Amino acid sequence: MTPAYRWPPRHAPGFPPDCPDAGDALARFAAGGDRAATLVVVTSGLRARVEDSGDHEAGLDRVRRSLAAVGRAAGEGWWPGYYGKDLVLVRAATDGPDEPPPAPLAAGDSGVRHGWAWDRVPLAGDAGERRTALLRACYAVAMAARLRRDRPGLPQRRAADALARVPELLSVRATASLLAGVLVRPLDGCPARPGVADGEDPRLPGVASADGLPALAATRPTGGLYAVTDVHDIEWGTRSRAGDGARLTQGNARELLPLAEAWHAAPLPVAELVRRAYPLRARREALLAGHLRALSDGVAGAGRLYATLGDGLSGVVNDAEALRTAVAGANRWSEGQMHSGAGAAPLDGPDLDAARRRAHFSLHVTKTLKGTGHAQRVLHVYGQPLGADAAEAAVAFLADLDAAGPGAPGTHHLAHALRWRDDWRRHLPPRRFACLERLLPATGRTLPAG
Repeated sequence: MTPAYRWPPRHAPGFPPDCPDAGDALARFAAGGDRAATLVVVTSGLRARVEDSGDHEAGLDRVRRSLAAVGRAAGEGWWPGYYGKDLVLVRAATDGPDEPPPAPLAAGDSGVRHGWAWDRVPLAGDAGERRTALLRACYAVAMAARLRRDRPGLPQRRAADALARVPELLSVRATASLLAGVLVRPLDGCPARPGVADGEDPRLPGVASADGLPALAATRPTGGLYAVTDVHDIEWGTRSRAGDGARLTQGNARELLPLAEAWHAAPLPVAELVRRAYPLRARREALLAGHLRALSDGVAGAGRLYATLGDGLSGVVNDAEALRTAVAGANRWSEGQMHSGAGAAPLDGPDLDAARRRAHFSLHVTKTLKGTGHAQRVLHVYGQPLGADAAEAAVAFLADLDAAGPGAPGTHHLAHALRWRDDWRRHLPPRRFACLERLLPATGRTLPAG
C-alpha cells in the first residue's frame, strides 16, 4: 500500500508546477519538533471568476494561479501547501505574544477575491497526533478565512475570534453552509483506507489526478466525447420535483444544520464546535471520494476521467452509454446521499476547449433537470435536443429561479443560462422560445453570480 503522505511532496493537482500538496506539507511539518505552529489559510471567491472566464475550469485555473503567487511571496520560514481553492501556510510559532502574520495577499491576482485567517496551534504527541491537530485547525481557520473573504471589514484577529461572531453575522442556514466548507485534507492518512498510487489525486484513492488532463489536451483527440460531471446540490441535497416533496439526497450542510442551530442558540467554544463538526465533514468527504471513485471505475475500459473540479471529474469517454452507466452506478452507490449529473460533447475536431465549453453547457442542462424523472438529468450530450416534457421542466426550473429574485439560492444557474442563451435555443423546441426570450433576453439584462 502506498503511504498516505510522502516527502518530497506530491504536486497539488491542477495548480502550477511548484505547488506541493497541502497534506504532504503539513505531515512533513508535523514530523518536526516544533511545539506550536502559526497556521494561515487563504481561500478564494471562485464563482465570480467562473462567470468572468466563461467556464468553471478556466475560472478555477485563474484562482489557483493567484494562490500560487501568494504562496511564492510568503517569505522565509513558511511552508506552503495547496488543495482545491485554498492555500495553507504553516511555520514554527514564536514564543512571544500572539500576533497576526503580515497580510499574505499582496502578490495575488487583484481580480481574484481572497480572504485569509490565522491561528496558533499547539503541537504535542507523536507525528500522527500533531498532523491531526494541524488538519483540524485548518478546518477552523478555513471557515474563518471564508468569513473574512465575504466580510473583509472583520478585524484580523485569531480564527476563533472571527468565528465567535458567526451567530450575529450569519443566518442558521448560512452557518450550516460555512460548516460544510471543504476540508484541506480530510482523509487524514487513515491506515484502514487504501493509499494513493502515482498519478492519482492525493485525496482521492483510485481517481486520476487533474495533472493528467493537460497531456490529454496535448494529444488533441478526435472521436468520443469530452465529459464533465458534478455532484448536484452537494450542500443542501436535491428535492423531488414530482410534487411529493420528497428529498432525493441529503446535503453536507443539511447534516450540519442541527449543530448550526445549537451554535445560534448558545455560544459554543470553537474547540467544541470543531470536535463535533469535523467527524461529520470527514465522513462526507470520504463519501465523496467513494462516489467519485465509483464514477472513475465505471468508465474503465471506455475512457478516463480526472479529478478536476473538487466534486466532479473531467475527461474523455468513448461513447455516451458508457458514461451514462458510470453515472447511474455511482448514484446507486451513494443513493440518498449524493447524485451526480454529466455533460458531454462530441470531440469532432481539434478544438478541445470548444468541446469542453459545450460539455459544461450540457452539465448545466442536467442541473435544470435535477429532481425530475427525465433521463437527461443523468446525462445530456451536446447537440441532442430536449423532448417536450424535459424542455418544459428545464424552462420551469429557470422561471422559478427568476421568480425567486436576486440573491435567492441557485441564482447562478440563471446567470449560466443567460451566458448560454444561444445553446439553449439550439436544444429547446421552438414553442419554448418565447419563454426563453422573456427569461434570457438578448440584451438589456445582467445577473449577479448568485
